[in-house]
Amino acid sequence: MATINATILIPDISGFTEFMTTTELNHSTLAINMLIDAMVKAVGDEYEVAEIEGDAVLLIRKGSAPTLKEILNTCLNIFNAFHYQRKWMQQHMVCACGACQAIINLTLKFVVHHGPVAEITVGRFVKQSGPEMIIAHRLLKNSINSNEYLLITEKLFEEEAGVPVQDELEWVSSSEEYTSIGKVNYRFALLNDAREKVPELPGLQNDYCIDNTCYLKMSIPGNFRDVYMVVMNIPGRVDWVPGLRKVEQDIPAVFIGSVHYCTFQDYQAIVSPLRMTMSDEVIFYAESCRIPEMDLSLVYEFVFNKLNEKSCLFACRFLNNGQSPIPEEMGIDLLHRIQDLAEKLATYCAKMEGSSFEPAFQKE
Repeated sequence: MATINATILIPDISGFTEFMTTTELNHSTLAINMLIDAMVKAVGDEYEVAEIEGDAVLLIRKGSAPTLKEILNTCLNIFNAFHYQRKWMQQHMVCACGACQAIINLTLKFVVHHGPVAEITVGRFVKQSGPEMIIAHRLLKNSINSNEYLLITEKLFEEEAGVPVQDELEWVSSSEEYTSIGKVNYRFALLNDAREKVPELPGLQNDYCIDNTCYLKMSIPGNFRDVYMVVMNIPGRVDWVPGLRKVEQDIPAVFIGSVHYCTFQDYQAIVSPLRMTMSDEVIFYAESCRIPEMDLSLVYEFVFNKLNEKSCLFACRFLNNGQSPIPEEMGIDLLHRIQDLAEKLATYCAKMEGSSFEPAFQKE
Protein backbone atom coordinates (compact mmCIF):
# COMPACT_ATOMS: atom_id res chain seq x y z
CA MET A 1 0.00 0.00 0.00
CA ALA A 2 1.69 3.20 -1.20
CA THR A 3 1.42 6.43 0.80
CA ILE A 4 1.64 9.83 -0.87
CA ASN A 5 1.12 13.44 0.13
CA ALA A 6 -1.94 14.87 -1.57
CA THR A 7 -4.37 17.74 -1.55
CA ILE A 8 -7.97 16.57 -1.11
CA LEU A 9 -10.58 18.82 -2.67
CA ILE A 10 -14.28 17.97 -2.39
CA PRO A 11 -16.88 20.18 -4.13
CA ASP A 12 -20.27 19.11 -2.76
CA ILE A 13 -23.68 20.01 -4.24
CA SER A 14 -26.56 20.72 -1.86
CA GLY A 15 -30.27 21.18 -2.50
CA PHE A 16 -31.48 18.08 -4.35
CA THR A 17 -32.12 15.49 -1.67
CA GLU A 18 -35.28 17.08 -0.29
CA PHE A 19 -36.85 17.16 -3.76
CA MET A 20 -35.95 13.60 -4.74
CA THR A 21 -38.70 11.09 -5.39
CA THR A 22 -38.61 7.80 -7.24
CA THR A 23 -40.34 9.37 -10.25
CA GLU A 24 -37.93 12.32 -10.41
CA LEU A 25 -34.77 10.26 -9.92
CA ASN A 26 -33.82 10.22 -13.61
CA HIS A 27 -34.34 13.97 -13.91
CA SER A 28 -32.21 14.84 -10.88
CA THR A 29 -29.53 12.36 -11.96
CA LEU A 30 -29.28 13.98 -15.39
CA ALA A 31 -29.02 17.43 -13.79
CA ILE A 32 -26.30 16.29 -11.37
CA ASN A 33 -24.37 14.68 -14.24
CA MET A 34 -24.46 17.89 -16.28
CA LEU A 35 -23.33 19.97 -13.31
CA ILE A 36 -20.52 17.59 -12.34
CA ASP A 37 -19.35 17.47 -15.95
CA ALA A 38 -19.10 21.28 -15.98
CA MET A 39 -17.20 21.25 -12.68
CA VAL A 40 -14.70 18.61 -13.82
CA LYS A 41 -14.02 20.48 -17.07
CA ALA A 42 -13.28 23.62 -15.03
CA VAL A 43 -10.57 21.76 -13.07
CA GLY A 44 -8.70 20.57 -16.14
CA ASP A 45 -5.59 18.48 -15.46
CA GLU A 46 -4.71 20.15 -12.19
CA TYR A 47 -6.51 17.53 -10.09
CA GLU A 48 -7.38 13.88 -10.66
CA VAL A 49 -11.01 12.85 -10.37
CA ALA A 50 -10.67 10.06 -7.82
CA GLU A 51 -14.37 9.36 -7.40
CA ILE A 52 -17.88 10.68 -8.02
CA GLU A 53 -19.68 10.45 -4.68
CA GLY A 54 -23.35 11.07 -5.41
CA ASP A 55 -23.68 14.87 -5.39
CA ALA A 56 -19.96 15.41 -4.72
CA VAL A 57 -16.63 14.98 -6.52
CA LEU A 58 -13.48 13.72 -4.85
CA LEU A 59 -10.49 15.50 -6.42
CA ILE A 60 -6.88 14.60 -5.63
CA ARG A 61 -3.68 16.57 -6.36
CA LYS A 62 -0.56 14.61 -5.53
CA GLY A 63 2.54 16.32 -4.17
CA SER A 64 3.15 19.35 -2.00
CA ALA A 65 0.30 21.59 -0.92
CA PRO A 66 -0.80 24.28 -3.38
CA THR A 67 -0.66 27.93 -2.39
CA LEU A 68 -3.76 29.59 -1.03
CA LYS A 69 -4.01 31.59 -4.25
CA GLU A 70 -3.97 28.37 -6.28
CA ILE A 71 -6.68 26.86 -4.07
CA LEU A 72 -8.86 29.95 -4.47
CA ASN A 73 -8.41 30.02 -8.25
CA THR A 74 -9.30 26.34 -8.56
CA CYS A 75 -12.36 26.55 -6.31
CA LEU A 76 -13.68 29.74 -7.87
CA ASN A 77 -13.24 28.30 -11.37
CA ILE A 78 -15.30 25.28 -10.30
CA PHE A 79 -17.81 27.54 -8.54
CA ASN A 80 -18.31 29.76 -11.59
CA ALA A 81 -18.63 26.76 -13.93
CA PHE A 82 -21.18 25.14 -11.61
CA HIS A 83 -23.40 28.20 -11.29
CA TYR A 84 -23.13 29.15 -14.95
CA GLN A 85 -24.27 25.63 -15.88
CA ARG A 86 -27.01 25.81 -13.23
CA LYS A 87 -28.23 29.12 -14.68
CA TRP A 88 -28.21 27.62 -18.17
CA MET A 89 -30.27 24.65 -17.03
CA GLN A 90 -32.68 26.90 -15.17
CA GLN A 91 -33.07 29.15 -18.22
CA HIS A 92 -33.57 26.22 -20.62
CA MET A 93 -35.69 24.01 -18.36
CA VAL A 94 -39.13 22.97 -19.61
CA CYS A 95 -39.78 20.20 -17.07
CA ALA A 96 -42.31 20.91 -14.31
CA CYS A 97 -41.18 18.23 -11.85
CA GLY A 98 -39.85 19.11 -8.41
CA ALA A 99 -36.27 18.04 -9.15
CA CYS A 100 -35.98 20.21 -12.27
CA GLN A 101 -37.69 23.21 -10.70
CA ALA A 102 -35.33 22.90 -7.70
CA ILE A 103 -32.29 23.69 -9.83
CA ILE A 104 -32.60 27.33 -8.79
CA ASN A 105 -31.95 26.28 -5.17
CA LEU A 106 -28.74 24.33 -5.75
CA THR A 107 -25.63 25.43 -3.88
CA LEU A 108 -21.98 24.38 -3.80
CA LYS A 109 -19.56 24.05 -0.90
CA PHE A 110 -15.89 23.08 -0.81
CA VAL A 111 -13.70 21.22 1.67
CA VAL A 112 -9.95 21.35 1.09
CA HIS A 113 -7.38 19.39 3.11
CA HIS A 114 -3.81 18.14 2.70
CA GLY A 115 -1.86 15.23 4.16
CA PRO A 116 -0.58 11.70 3.66
CA VAL A 117 -3.01 9.48 1.76
CA ALA A 118 -2.79 5.72 1.25
CA GLU A 119 -3.49 4.38 -2.24
CA ILE A 120 -5.04 0.97 -2.73
CA THR A 121 -5.00 -0.53 -6.24
CA VAL A 122 -7.79 -2.94 -7.12
CA GLY A 123 -7.61 -4.05 -10.76
CA ARG A 124 -7.66 -0.88 -12.86
CA PHE A 125 -8.93 1.26 -9.99
CA VAL A 126 -6.97 3.26 -7.44
CA LYS A 127 -8.74 4.26 -4.24
CA GLN A 128 -7.45 6.74 -1.67
CA SER A 129 -7.89 6.06 2.04
CA GLY A 130 -6.48 6.86 5.45
CA PRO A 131 -7.14 9.27 8.34
CA GLU A 132 -6.74 12.42 6.24
CA MET A 133 -9.42 11.21 3.80
CA ILE A 134 -11.73 10.56 6.74
CA ILE A 135 -11.12 14.06 8.10
CA ALA A 136 -11.90 15.67 4.74
CA HIS A 137 -15.19 13.78 4.42
CA ARG A 138 -16.19 14.39 8.04
CA LEU A 139 -15.73 18.12 7.49
CA LEU A 140 -18.62 18.07 5.03
CA LYS A 141 -20.79 17.79 8.14
CA ASN A 142 -20.02 20.87 10.20
CA SER A 143 -21.59 23.73 12.12
CA ILE A 144 -21.27 26.38 9.41
CA ASN A 145 -24.63 28.08 9.03
CA SER A 146 -24.56 28.17 5.23
CA ASN A 147 -24.72 25.82 2.27
CA GLU A 148 -22.23 27.76 0.15
CA TYR A 149 -18.72 28.22 1.46
CA LEU A 150 -15.05 27.35 1.07
CA LEU A 151 -13.57 25.44 4.01
CA ILE A 152 -9.80 24.98 4.25
CA THR A 153 -8.16 23.16 7.12
CA GLU A 154 -5.82 25.21 9.27
CA LYS A 155 -3.00 22.94 8.19
CA LEU A 156 -3.13 24.40 4.68
CA PHE A 157 -3.08 27.95 6.00
CA GLU A 158 -0.05 27.07 8.09
CA GLU A 159 1.78 26.20 4.88
CA GLU A 160 1.76 29.93 4.11
CA ALA A 161 2.41 31.24 7.59
CA GLY A 162 3.41 34.87 7.39
CA VAL A 163 2.20 35.25 3.80
CA PRO A 164 -0.59 37.89 3.61
CA VAL A 165 -3.88 36.64 2.26
CA GLN A 166 -4.79 38.83 -0.72
CA ASP A 167 -8.36 38.03 -1.63
CA GLU A 168 -11.80 39.50 -1.13
CA LEU A 169 -13.11 36.67 1.04
CA GLU A 170 -13.75 37.15 4.75
CA TRP A 171 -12.13 34.25 6.57
CA VAL A 172 -13.45 32.96 9.88
CA SER A 173 -11.56 30.57 12.16
CA SER A 174 -13.52 27.64 13.56
CA SER A 175 -13.20 24.00 14.56
CA GLU A 176 -15.13 20.74 14.85
CA GLU A 177 -14.84 17.87 17.28
CA TYR A 178 -15.27 14.42 15.76
CA THR A 179 -15.43 11.04 17.46
CA SER A 180 -12.22 9.03 17.03
CA ILE A 181 -10.58 12.01 15.32
CA GLY A 182 -10.63 14.80 17.86
CA LYS A 183 -10.52 18.52 17.19
CA VAL A 184 -10.04 19.75 13.63
CA ASN A 185 -9.26 23.43 13.11
CA TYR A 186 -10.20 25.17 9.88
CA ARG A 187 -11.03 28.48 8.29
CA PHE A 188 -14.01 29.15 6.10
CA ALA A 189 -15.36 31.91 3.91
CA LEU A 190 -18.91 32.32 2.64
CA LEU A 191 -19.34 32.51 -1.13
CA ASN A 192 -22.40 34.78 -1.30
CA ASP A 193 -20.53 37.61 -3.03
CA ALA A 194 -18.81 35.19 -5.40
CA ARG A 195 -22.22 33.89 -6.49
CA GLU A 196 -23.32 37.43 -7.31
CA LYS A 197 -20.34 37.75 -9.66
CA VAL A 198 -21.10 34.66 -11.74
CA PRO A 199 -21.57 35.88 -15.35
CA GLU A 200 -25.11 36.19 -16.69
CA LEU A 201 -26.27 34.16 -19.67
CA PRO A 202 -27.19 35.79 -22.98
CA GLY A 203 -30.92 36.00 -23.57
CA LEU A 204 -32.76 33.24 -25.39
CA GLN A 205 -33.39 33.68 -29.11
CA ASN A 206 -36.88 32.20 -29.02
CA ASP A 207 -39.16 34.91 -30.37
CA TYR A 208 -41.80 34.11 -32.97
CA CYS A 209 -44.73 35.86 -34.63
CA ILE A 210 -48.13 35.63 -32.94
CA ASP A 211 -51.47 36.12 -34.69
CA ASN A 212 -55.14 35.67 -33.81
CA THR A 213 -55.36 31.98 -34.70
CA CYS A 214 -57.93 30.31 -32.45
CA TYR A 215 -57.05 27.65 -29.88
CA LEU A 216 -58.65 24.25 -29.95
CA LYS A 217 -59.83 23.55 -26.39
CA MET A 218 -60.70 20.30 -24.65
CA SER A 219 -61.16 19.09 -21.08
CA ILE A 220 -58.71 16.32 -20.17
CA PRO A 221 -58.97 13.96 -17.17
CA GLY A 222 -55.67 14.58 -15.43
CA ASN A 223 -53.85 17.00 -13.18
CA PHE A 224 -52.66 19.89 -15.36
CA ARG A 225 -49.00 19.28 -14.44
CA ASP A 226 -49.26 15.60 -15.29
CA VAL A 227 -50.93 16.28 -18.63
CA TYR A 228 -48.25 18.82 -19.40
CA MET A 229 -45.52 16.31 -18.55
CA VAL A 230 -47.04 13.88 -21.08
CA VAL A 231 -46.91 16.51 -23.84
CA MET A 232 -43.48 17.86 -22.85
CA ASN A 233 -41.97 14.36 -22.92
CA ILE A 234 -41.22 14.42 -26.64
CA PRO A 235 -39.63 10.92 -26.80
CA GLY A 236 -42.67 9.50 -24.98
CA ARG A 237 -45.07 10.81 -27.61
CA VAL A 238 -44.68 7.59 -29.56
CA ASP A 239 -47.13 6.12 -27.01
CA TRP A 240 -50.01 8.40 -27.98
CA VAL A 241 -49.36 10.79 -30.89
CA PRO A 242 -51.17 9.47 -34.02
CA GLY A 243 -48.78 8.08 -36.65
CA LEU A 244 -45.58 8.82 -34.73
CA ARG A 245 -43.19 5.90 -35.16
CA LYS A 246 -39.98 6.99 -33.42
CA VAL A 247 -38.20 9.97 -31.88
CA GLU A 248 -34.44 10.45 -32.17
CA GLN A 249 -32.42 13.07 -30.31
CA ASP A 250 -28.79 13.94 -29.59
CA ILE A 251 -29.08 14.01 -25.78
CA PRO A 252 -31.50 12.13 -23.47
CA ALA A 253 -33.23 15.31 -22.32
CA VAL A 254 -35.76 17.94 -23.31
CA PHE A 255 -34.57 21.53 -23.00
CA ILE A 256 -35.27 24.79 -24.77
CA GLY A 257 -33.32 24.39 -27.99
CA SER A 258 -32.96 20.60 -27.84
CA VAL A 259 -33.60 18.98 -31.24
CA HIS A 260 -35.91 15.99 -31.67
CA TYR A 261 -36.41 14.15 -34.96
CA CYS A 262 -39.97 12.78 -35.00
CA THR A 263 -40.51 10.22 -37.76
CA PHE A 264 -44.01 9.67 -39.11
CA GLN A 265 -45.07 7.36 -41.95
CA ASP A 266 -44.55 9.84 -44.77
CA TYR A 267 -42.57 12.72 -43.27
CA GLN A 268 -40.22 13.79 -40.51
CA ALA A 269 -40.92 16.66 -38.11
CA ILE A 270 -38.00 18.42 -36.44
CA VAL A 271 -39.27 19.60 -33.06
CA SER A 272 -37.54 21.96 -30.63
CA PRO A 273 -38.94 23.50 -27.40
CA LEU A 274 -39.06 27.30 -27.42
CA ARG A 275 -40.39 28.41 -24.03
CA MET A 276 -42.25 27.35 -20.90
CA THR A 277 -43.84 29.34 -18.08
CA MET A 278 -45.77 27.93 -15.14
CA SER A 279 -47.73 28.96 -12.09
CA ASP A 280 -49.94 27.20 -9.57
CA GLU A 281 -52.87 27.29 -12.01
CA VAL A 282 -51.55 27.24 -15.56
CA ILE A 283 -48.62 26.09 -17.71
CA PHE A 284 -47.77 27.57 -21.11
CA TYR A 285 -45.48 25.71 -23.49
CA ALA A 286 -44.41 26.41 -27.08
CA GLU A 287 -42.27 24.46 -29.53
CA SER A 288 -41.12 24.89 -33.11
CA CYS A 289 -41.91 22.24 -35.70
CA ARG A 290 -40.26 22.08 -39.11
CA ILE A 291 -41.46 19.63 -41.75
CA PRO A 292 -39.03 19.90 -44.71
CA GLU A 293 -41.06 17.54 -46.93
CA MET A 294 -44.04 19.91 -46.71
CA ASP A 295 -41.98 23.11 -46.66
CA LEU A 296 -43.62 23.99 -43.33
CA SER A 297 -42.24 25.95 -40.40
CA LEU A 298 -44.71 26.05 -37.51
CA VAL A 299 -44.95 26.97 -33.85
CA TYR A 300 -47.29 24.97 -31.63
CA GLU A 301 -48.59 26.57 -28.44
CA PHE A 302 -50.04 24.46 -25.63
CA VAL A 303 -51.84 25.78 -22.55
CA PHE A 304 -52.79 23.65 -19.52
CA ASN A 305 -55.27 25.31 -17.16
CA LYS A 306 -56.08 23.69 -13.83
CA LEU A 307 -59.78 22.92 -13.35
CA ASN A 308 -59.34 20.78 -10.25
CA GLU A 309 -56.82 18.24 -8.97
CA LYS A 310 -57.90 15.62 -11.52
CA SER A 311 -58.82 17.57 -14.62
CA CYS A 312 -57.56 20.44 -16.74
CA LEU A 313 -58.54 22.54 -19.74
CA PHE A 314 -56.14 21.80 -22.57
CA ALA A 315 -55.71 24.35 -25.37
CA CYS A 316 -53.56 24.07 -28.49
CA ARG A 317 -53.00 26.02 -31.69
CA PHE A 318 -50.45 26.21 -34.51
CA LEU A 319 -48.88 29.38 -35.88
CA ASN A 320 -47.19 29.86 -39.22
CA ASN A 321 -43.50 30.53 -38.66
CA GLY A 322 -42.54 30.42 -42.33
CA GLN A 323 -42.12 33.06 -44.99
CA SER A 324 -45.09 31.99 -47.13
CA PRO A 325 -48.78 31.63 -46.18
CA ILE A 326 -49.99 28.12 -45.40
CA PRO A 327 -52.19 26.81 -48.24
CA GLU A 328 -55.84 26.59 -47.20
CA GLU A 329 -56.07 22.83 -47.74
CA MET A 330 -52.95 22.24 -45.66
CA GLY A 331 -54.27 24.51 -42.92
CA ILE A 332 -57.45 22.44 -42.72
CA ASP A 333 -55.38 19.27 -42.50
CA LEU A 334 -53.31 20.75 -39.66
CA LEU A 335 -56.51 21.60 -37.75
CA HIS A 336 -57.68 18.01 -38.11
CA ARG A 337 -54.32 16.80 -36.84
CA ILE A 338 -54.61 19.01 -33.76
CA GLN A 339 -58.12 17.70 -33.09
CA ASP A 340 -56.89 14.13 -33.41
CA LEU A 341 -53.89 14.85 -31.17
CA ALA A 342 -56.09 16.34 -28.43
CA GLU A 343 -58.47 13.37 -28.51
CA LYS A 344 -55.61 10.87 -28.32
CA LEU A 345 -54.07 12.84 -25.44
CA ALA A 346 -57.35 12.78 -23.53
CA THR A 347 -57.72 9.03 -24.11
CA TYR A 348 -54.16 8.36 -23.04
CA CYS A 349 -54.52 10.41 -19.84
CA ALA A 350 -57.81 8.69 -19.00
CA LYS A 351 -56.11 5.29 -19.28
CA MET A 352 -53.26 6.47 -17.07
CA GLU A 353 -55.57 7.62 -14.27
CA GLY A 354 -54.96 5.57 -11.15
CA SER A 355 -51.57 4.31 -12.37
CA SER A 356 -48.12 5.72 -11.63
CA PHE A 357 -49.00 8.64 -13.90
CA GLU A 358 -51.43 10.21 -11.41
CA PRO A 359 -49.03 11.20 -8.62
CA ALA A 360 -45.94 11.42 -10.79
CA PHE A 361 -45.26 15.14 -10.78
CA GLN A 362 -48.00 16.64 -8.64
CA LYS A 363 -47.07 19.07 -5.90
CA GLU A 364 -48.98 19.70 -2.73
